Amino acid sequence: MATVNITLIANELKIAPSTVSRALKKPEMVSLETRQKVLKAAEKLGYLQKLRDNATVGTSHNLVGVIVADLTNFFSNQIVKAVNDLLLENKISTIVGCTYENSALESNLLKQWAGLNLKGLIVMPTNKFSKSMSVLGDKMPVVLVDREDHSIKCDTVIEDNCQGSFQALEYLRELGHKKIAFISGNHNVYTFAERCRGAEQSPLDVETIELKAQGYEELYIEAFEQTNIMLMRSVSSRPTAIVGANNAITAGVLYALSLKGLKIPQDMSVISYGDNDWCRFYPTPITSVCQPVEEMGRTAAQLLLDRIQEPTRDFSKVCLKSMLLNRASTDKPNR
Repeated sequence: MATVNITLIANELKIAPSTVSRALKKPEMVSLETRQKVLKAAEKLGYLQKLRDNATVGTSHNLVGVIVADLTNFFSNQIVKAVNDLLLENKISTIVGCTYENSALESNLLKQWAGLNLKGLIVMPTNKFSKSMSVLGDKMPVVLVDREDHSIKCDTVIEDNCQGSFQALEYLRELGHKKIAFISGNHNVYTFAERCRGAEQSPLDVETIELKAQGYEELYIEAFEQTNIMLMRSVSSRPTAIVGANNAITAGVLYALSLKGLKIPQDMSVISYGDNDWCRFYPTPITSVCQPVEEMGRTAAQLLLDRIQEPTRDFSKVCLKSMLLNRASTDKPNR
């Protein structure tokens, strides 16, 4: 069987090879009719598929897949940036996907990427990742970031979410708060479950409110609604402080407090789990649990590079600590 090339296409159409070349590489130099004929013949003879295959081989041998939970979230974006920066230093490119906490989307992404010959994956997994991962086989290097999955063996880098929420509540206890609301997202998400576990370890009277939402916008809306419901209580039965388990939740809490005309921290102290840029520039700067986001992303990328170099090395689990940044949104309770 003859090798498919520009000359074969030219013979098929009875035109010059140079015309075929221009139609494929510089289409503005030929008529629309000629270009359409060339593309049709190239597809029929398999030349376009050959170009696609060559492009895949040429680009994927130094390509890593990165899957995060929500690209509308500052945290996920920072993870992607940190991973990408370190991999680029090692001449490796990234392809990025997003699940929005939907395991079906996660599975579809992995199926779509199966033919890309990726060097490895860095994944912020859903709670069904072990099932989604079955399409990869057992040879693909995988690093989990931000979340654990005990059902699979792979390298992992996480933050101590339990310790992070506990230190926020300890700080409120030291200020004299005794009644605190901890508003969390769906406990099916690993990070929310761990942060609530830290809240449960506090000796304080912590009211944990679990939102059903998982995505950023839904968390914002539900946190706004739940805070409004909370504020319908008598002043004496309300908490004196609220901890939002991520930036979206905290934003919803702050919006509700603002609409009710409550002053921060005079009427309500507020802590955000996660230190988005707006936390620093909000009219009352927000006390935040600052996560080691850049370190987490770079560590995940380094773990993957190490795994690619030494496929049989022992699996690593890295657990990083967060830091509480005290700002103006927290103070002693007034009641």
